[in-house]
Amino acid sequence: MSIKTPRLIRDRCGVFYFRLIVPLALRQLVGKTEFRRSLRTKDCIVARQRALSLSLAVEATMVSAKFLSNPTLADFSHLLKPDAKQGIREKINIDLDKGIVQADTPEEAAQLPAILAGMATARQIQAAAGIAAVLPMAKCGTTLEKAKYDFMMERKTTLRDSTWRKHSGVLNGFIKATGNIDVAMVSAKTLTDYKKGLLALGRQANTVNDHITILNGFFEYCNGNDIVNMVNPAKNLYIVDADNKSESYKPFTVEELQKIFQPALYRKKLKLPDFYWCPLIALFTGARAEEIASLDVGQIYPVKGIWIIDILKGKTDNAKRRVPLHQTLIDLGLVEYRMSLLRAGYTKLFPHIQPGTNGYRKNMTRMFGTYLDLPDVNIVDPLKVFHSFRHTVVTALTGKGVNDGLKRAMVGHDIDTRLSSHDDYIHASELTVPNLHEAISRLAYEGIDFERLKVSQDDFLPIIAKRIIQQAEQKKKKAEKAAAKAKAEAEAKAEAEKKANAKPAKKI
Repeated sequence: MSIKTPRLIRDRCGVFYFRLIVPLALRQLVGKTEFRRSLRTKDCIVARQRALSLSLAVEATMVSAKFLSNPTLADFSHLLKPDAKQGIREKINIDLDKGIVQADTPEEAAQLPAILAGMATARQIQAAAGIAAVLPMAKCGTTLEKAKYDFMMERKTTLRDSTWRKHSGVLNGFIKATGNIDVAMVSAKTLTDYKKGLLALGRQANTVNDHITILNGFFEYCNGNDIVNMVNPAKNLYIVDADNKSESYKPFTVEELQKIFQPALYRKKLKLPDFYWCPLIALFTGARAEEIASLDVGQIYPVKGIWIIDILKGKTDNAKRRVPLHQTLIDLGLVEYRMSLLRAGYTKLFPHIQPGTNGYRKNMTRMFGTYLDLPDVNIVDPLKVFHSFRHTVVTALTGKGVNDGLKRAMVGHDIDTRLSSHDDYIHASELTVPNLHEAISRLAYEGIDFERLKVSQDDFLPIIAKRIIQQAEQKKKKAEKAAAKAKAEAEAKAEAEKKANAKPAKKI
């Protein structure tokens, strides 16, 4: 049989509280019937431990001589005026525990009400302070949810969408673990317990440090914006010597590229335009998956007779760049495909892709991963993914003697990374489209018959139209299903309210 933990309660949100009922004999002195304080957790095991610890401290306080003893008159001399104190003889005797209140003269008796009132007030303060000393009292009036909302609204203006979602996810997880408590009630122990919880779940040290970094920034925001005034509870909680760099993806080998771009299998399995074009574009530009999948038709145009892809935004500020098209992409029909979309009135390069939480790339990269797992391809190394094309391009350009400045400008890396003393002489403004075109033209991959990969670009238009119609139908069915569900819930609620409001029949 389980033993109930004393003074432990739980609210409807699942947060545990410590509830102390003030004894009847002390209620008039304390001025309250109960004390209730959050235990800052939804974990029943942690809550029991904290409640038992607080109960022990409270019991020790309430039975102490200091807590229960009657103060003497000497303890309250500050309540008396000097002249009043001089007019009172030492024969005034007050012992509330024994019920003794003695005065020898009418003058002394006249002073007793004020003295007793002062003693009662002081005792009330003393009793409340004794209990409060062992209970968490700190509050600033702002909950974690409210502070998180303000913090994320401000960060929306500075963070990339993916980074913003990461921050939001970390803060949501922290609040779920600790409860939506007052910001001032978060202590270093709260953060330490959260860190231990992440490690218990098997999170890597660098991942835990990422969480601590985000929480450190959050509490710095709270301090800096007058939400709370406290020592940052996330400060100095990093796991020491943790490797904060994730293992890098690997480039594809020549043999692996030959497997990926084997003509018959590639055309058969990758029929949608994004499945077909995205790996090819990545192979000859080094562009990121989202940069390719989200392209507008208008981002492909000629500059001084050279066709380019104008990447307007990406993961970093350096992602904005103009990348010349390799002749192989033009020979395969990328410009022709772009023109067919314009004639059909489309504005996106892949108009059938519906953007999701993580942008446009999700289905395409997932399909490419499935393609790598096919027995005829069989590339199962977890470090060989779509992003490996980026490493493949940089590796190939290095092998062709392309300098670091051109490589970084082409793939959207910071030019001023100071890898060598010569980097001070690299100026992005001088890396013109012809310079980049000459460098990218050096890309060549052995053993791949790109000519046999070519398909009719007009064949993509019926596929796109069909997919858009299917998506519209799916969206319509989903909306109808949601409407039907909402209607059923409303009817059920109305029926329940009708029964609740129905008056019982009178008995005869």
